[in-house]
Amino acid sequence: MTKHRMELFSDGVFVIVLTLLVLDLKAPAADGWAGLLALAPGLLVHALTFGLIGMFWLSHHNVLARVYEITPRTLVLNLLTLFWVTLVPLGARIAAEHPLGHLGIGLITACRSFFGLSNLAMVVSASSSAYDDPKLRRLISSRRWTALAISLAGLAVAALCAVSPWFGYAWLPTVFVSYFRSRPLDPATTESAQETLAT
Repeated sequence: MTKHRMELFSDGVFVIVLTLLVLDLKAPAADGWAGLLALAPGLLVHALTFGLIGMFWLSHHNVLARVYEITPRTLVLNLLTLFWVTLVPLGARIAAEHPLGHLGIGLITACRSFFGLSNLAMVVSASSSAYDDPKLRRLISSRRWTALAISLAGLAVAALCAVSPWFGYAWLPTVFVSYFRSRPLDPATTESAQETLAT
């Protein structure tokens, strides 16, 4: 299977998962402001998980940007990565019905961490043109160690959701940090990035 086919399949899964999120929203029994107030927790959870899956998609796309050859192991790890994406709507449904419950946000937080670990393993298993440039190797290694640390810390936060759901809600914005650290490397900024890393 080519990288292009793997990306098309993955994009299809992301589209379906994003659609499932909105299908979980239920119309409120009341009308007007009372109905909107009743719908507010579900809308907030929807916005949070929509943004989360959007960042998943951007991260998945960007880590594959410089990959030129995938292996059978890459395909299996890609499926594992997508598995965690497909569990997010379940967590979103639980969190929308019980916003201050522990299970929904704990599941979403765990999925975020397992997605990061699987995504990292997937890109490590593939052949990337980024490693063709010796100047980029140290920067890539630093990014991967950071992604690993964030994902492992997220698993601890998912466990802490059993104490308070606010641990999970506070932790989820780290997905934006992971995204900006996994953007495709721009050769024009390689030297400045290396200098920044060295300081």
